[in-house]
Amino acid sequence: VDVLLAKGRGELDVVAQVQRMPGERIAGDVERMSHAALIAELAERVCEDRHPVDGVYELTVMALDELARETDPRRASAYFLMAALDLLGYAPQLMECASCAKSLPARPAVFSAAAGGFLCDDCALPGMPQVPVAAIKALRLMASGDIQTYLRLKLGGELINDIESVLTSQLEHHLDRRLKSLAFLHQMRAMG
Repeated sequence: VDVLLAKGRGELDVVAQVQRMPGERIAGDVERMSHAALIAELAERVCEDRHPVDGVYELTVMALDELARETDPRRASAYFLMAALDLLGYAPQLMECASCAKSLPARPAVFSAAAGGFLCDDCALPGMPQVPVAAIKALRLMASGDIQTYLRLKLGGELINDIESVLTSQLEHHLDRRLKSLAFLHQMRAMG
């Protein structure tokens, strides 16, 4: 839906025009619709009324278009989450330790949203779960903005789970709240 708003009296805006946009592939698929809800919820959470964040609208439109085209909605949604984190200045530290700034070697590492990214072995606490190196490499590719190479990656179930886990924990940490649409997606996956 494309909506044109006009400034109304007082605090409320007035809907001046509404146009239905093509999106049959999203509307006919519960999983795609759930990912679209996540994209819309995030866009709504980061933009306060009358205080737009530059680039959020364009990123949201691009993500919804990609969601309609992409065969795997999780892939499109994950790319949007990374781009949104970058746009908001909350992108996780992927190349060096978020605590001591030491370069991270090409091996599994611990992720800490509170620290702002991955931690080296010296800064990570014993027993913290590690993210596989394949997920770290995919996250680095996503952060580079090279969507064409990203779209060619083979992302299996466990790999996309690891990627989503990093991105959603970083996002929810900085938003200081849980996203309802994300909780719904997790419930859907748990039911099979």
